[in-house]
Amino acid sequence: MALLKAKTESGMVEGLYSGNPEITVFKGIPYAAPPVGQLRWMPPQPAEPWDGVYQAYLFKDIPAQAEERHPFYSKEFYKCRKPMSEDCLYLNIWTPAASDNDRLPVMFFIHGGGFKSGYSHEITFDGDALAQQGVLLVTIEYRLGSLGYLAHQSLRGENGSCGNYGLLDQIAALKWVRRNIAAFGGDPERITVFGQSAGAMSVENLVTSPLCQGDISGAIMQSAGGYTGQRVCGVSMLTQAEGEALGAKFLTFLGCDTIDEARKLAVEELVERERSFIEDIHLGLIFSPIVDGWSQIRSCAEAVKTYQYADIPYMIGATGDENGAFHCLPPEDPQAFRQSVEARFGTDAQAFLQLIGFWEDPEAAVWAGGWNDMLKPGVFAWADHAAEKADRRPTYLYHFTRELPGDNAGAYHSSELWYVFQTLSRCWRELSGVDYDLSRAMVRYWANFAKYGSPNGDGLPVWTPYTASHRQSMELGAHIGMSDFCGSPRVRFIVDRILSE
Repeated sequence: MALLKAKTESGMVEGLYSGNPEITVFKGIPYAAPPVGQLRWMPPQPAEPWDGVYQAYLFKDIPAQAEERHPFYSKEFYKCRKPMSEDCLYLNIWTPAASDNDRLPVMFFIHGGGFKSGYSHEITFDGDALAQQGVLLVTIEYRLGSLGYLAHQSLRGENGSCGNYGLLDQIAALKWVRRNIAAFGGDPERITVFGQSAGAMSVENLVTSPLCQGDISGAIMQSAGGYTGQRVCGVSMLTQAEGEALGAKFLTFLGCDTIDEARKLAVEELVERERSFIEDIHLGLIFSPIVDGWSQIRSCAEAVKTYQYADIPYMIGATGDENGAFHCLPPEDPQAFRQSVEARFGTDAQAFLQLIGFWEDPEAAVWAGGWNDMLKPGVFAWADHAAEKADRRPTYLYHFTRELPGDNAGAYHSSELWYVFQTLSRCWRELSGVDYDLSRAMVRYWANFAKYGSPNGDGLPVWTPYTASHRQSMELGAHIGMSDFCGSPRVRFIVDRILSE
């Protein structure tokens, strides 16, 4: 039977069996002090110790955030929304360990949500399936939106950091796991960080941050991150000066003259005003990690280009139709799309428009782009770029192709989460045997990667690393096996521009 109690640096904690007496889940363990009052927009501080036994029986309130309005994702993932709070720096642990001497590998998961939404115990996330494979799962909360990523000149003078509080939360949680996970039967020297969407971008922040050197043994990036280049793909990181200028504009929008005034705003008012601010300036991921000179010395794109990231095994991939979940939204205006292409590709813009059939059917060309254009190229470019350094640890590339039944979203952005955590029974869709077979294989691949630095194991199709002489990806769908697919012609066009920058 799995252990029920563990001694942490702050005191004893007690969990509950997850429903399986071979697995214990510890919910809502504080890894830092509540970031409220004067600690709003400050680096995370140590959690206060406690007397007695902390009963880690319930998930905590989700991080303060504006309610998700996207019609697809509101239906797909957010039906079990919890109360929210600014007091959010907690983590959850699923462990199959029978004692604190087991030293099992650890998987440290960072949820997505565009750095502005999401939480650690969404309906898709659960640790039972991974724990049954002999690994510990840790899921974490971190500050979101302006609470997590507001930069301002006065904040720089106040604490030496500026704008990356959500990232510093992630780092603090990782450090806490390094110091305490042995008490839960985990191995602090075998921690694989993984995340999806903004969580994958966060993983890239961690493996490029000087604050995490030596803390991570492997990394998995799902549907984001990778090598995005400086201008043609992904989300560009703001410089500190750009972040501070945006922060000053936001404070003015709030009607506040100083950070102290903004700290006195009710959190509910702050997140709703943030939503209005984002809608007013028509920008997406404006509150996200910046190059602050401390936790991020350089942009992720620059760090990857110069191989300034942890030399550890990587697994990286994308879904077949990242843009599928957005088919329910109005398409981008073709004229605006053409202008954005010209801004991204310069003299190569006409060749791209010709390739995607823009002149024949502008609307279809726009529909096929979106997040497929923004997220996929970085994934495939990472694999190609990493392959140029044969002396580095391996990269394993995948392509998730299972088109989920129930609508026309296909293998949409985030759809693989149901399979990675084997939570298919929670999905509203009528999934079948092929889905359960795929999920069982993916759970084993992910767990094996955490155990061995390779996804391979008995009874699974062999997954070969991506190298200069062997450029293949693992197809994860109705068919599971190696494929020559490394991106559509449209995606490869963008990849080629990234690699030539």
